[in-house]
Amino acid sequence: MAKNKKLQIAFIGGGMIANAHMSNFHDDRRTEIRGLAELNKTALKNTGAEYGIPHLTTDYKALLKDPEIDAIVVCTPPGLHCKIGIDVLRAGKHLIMEKPLTRTPAEARRLLKEARKHPQLLATGCSCRHARLQPKYPFIKKLIDSGKIGEVYFIHPRAVSRQGRPGIEYHPTAKWFLDREVAGGGPLYDWGVYDLSFHLGILDEPEFKKCEAFCINGLDKVPAGTKTFTVEEHGGALLVFKNGLKYYWERASNAHQDIPNQTSIYGTKGGLRFTYTSFGDVHEVEHFYVGNNGKGEAKKKVLKVNMSRHEKGDMHAVGQAMIKALQGKGPVPMPLELELKNLEILDAVYKAANW
Repeated sequence: MAKNKKLQIAFIGGGMIANAHMSNFHDDRRTEIRGLAELNKTALKNTGAEYGIPHLTTDYKALLKDPEIDAIVVCTPPGLHCKIGIDVLRAGKHLIMEKPLTRTPAEARRLLKEARKHPQLLATGCSCRHARLQPKYPFIKKLIDSGKIGEVYFIHPRAVSRQGRPGIEYHPTAKWFLDREVAGGGPLYDWGVYDLSFHLGILDEPEFKKCEAFCINGLDKVPAGTKTFTVEEHGGALLVFKNGLKYYWERASNAHQDIPNQTSIYGTKGGLRFTYTSFGDVHEVEHFYVGNNGKGEAKKKVLKVNMSRHEKGDMHAVGQAMIKALQGKGPVPMPLELELKNLEILDAVYKAANW
């Protein structure tokens, strides 16, 4: 790319998440949205007009032939990610793949194998978005690395919703969320990639050993005419890592409780409790410890996380990280190797649950 030339970005898939990405790339002086491939012709026309996109098509392969395009953001359902991602890389375009990376670990391995044939190209996932790219991640990692809570032996993240199922109550037109063959899984898969990205990252990626798990659906009525509903509504797992860490994890898009996103971390000298997402939160971390160097009374301190550099939110942060990486001025935000590692854990969870 010529010096001072704007990065030319294209999108495959023009739905809700694509529009969230587009607003950031459109508003940044370093980038320009050149192309969009979308099967829905009305959405294609309307989105193209909104962002002034010159190259509009219903065939994504037409974008691959456009020599002006530098990078492609893939925002299709996960069942299409592997094939499209490989096509993008073979066309010599940088690849930004929405999460989850692929529908299965096998597909992720195929995509990673192809990416390694093109070391000159950026290939990244997006499960860093609500996790590693927001201020709580380095804040909490620094606390743990400082030794203030001792050795971490147990993590307990939970997020349980009532009637918040993608494809039903949330984004009801996107019925593909309900089909495991397309989506890869339910809340454990859709949001689990964020959970693992955050929690395992702050502990320097411990090596997974084994797990026990459960998955269930059919907990509530579904709209008339729903043809496929093969993803879990509620799932949980006890993950065991080779360093002894235990991770008891629960996610639900619909269950008979309502538990906000909350993580508890237990260490030998103290503990932490927080909501790791950066939205709908007071941005505080509770620090539990014992006074007088561990010999006094139980204490709690509420720590404030500085969010002043994150006022534009997670989508803006991921866009900034992608642009810096494309310019060679920053690291790959979420390497495919890490995405694969987390998908392998999720696959083990589903197998343990006989799901």
